Amino acid sequence: MPVLVGRIGRTNINCLLWVGVVSRSEALGFPARIDPTRPEFGCRWISYFDPGADLSELDIDCLVEVRERLRRVVSGLAAKGELRMMLVSDSKDNDALLATWQAMTTADPAYPSNPVFLHNIHSASHALGLSTAEADSATLWIETQVRRLKDECAQG
Repeated sequence: MPVLVGRIGRTNINCLLWVGVVSRSEALGFPARIDPTRPEFGCRWISYFDPGADLSELDIDCLVEVRERLRRVVSGLAAKGELRMMLVSDSKDNDALLATWQAMTTADPAYPSNPVFLHNIHSASHALGLSTAEADSATLWIETQVRRLKDECAQG
């Protein structure tokens, strides 16, 4: 299933939605879909990992390659302002992988990303400065997109 790259509703927060079985090729391919010079890509991001997301194809070598492919993107986004990344997962199945990603990115001084790991969209939205009403809307938007992606996959 693809990793969805988008903008959350009417906010100026971007997202990556990880749903279903995420292949190595999809994980390696999504950075090419983010052009930091385009105005729709900003400095605030939520990466949401659905509880059913299967990231088992993403080993350490894949994570290192994703980081390298994102290096230009992250640098370009950071040039626009303070880059703030939230990793959101309410499933323990992917916690170890996300902790590895967080350690890899925060330990690299040349990689201007310091992702924060949270367990729900609402908290991530608040951490990015949204009001309670805006956080509710962001949560609903993400949940709707996840359902749509799951439905599309189920239909073939």
